Amino acid sequence: MPEHISLLRIPMGQTVRLQSLASLHPSLRRRLTDMGIDEGSIIRLKKISLLGGPIVIECNGQLIGLRQNQVKQLEVVPTWT
Repeated sequence: MPEHISLLRIPMGQTVRLQSLASLHPSLRRRLTDMGIDEGSIIRLKKISLLGGPIVIECNGQLIGLRQNQVKQLEVVPTWT
């Protein structure tokens, strides 16, 4: 099984697979699942703002802005080998 990595450590534009939402706050987990983002979803890192600003990810054709502390809680695995 691949090792989890931080979404903040992958190159811009790279894709990863969402492994787990278990560590997220329940309200954020609910919002993401309402948008169709669930375990197994493919996420692409689109933008990292400077000085602790929001991170923009793309999933299912949607662009979503998340706080950096929220992104750190996402458990992702690389889609490349």
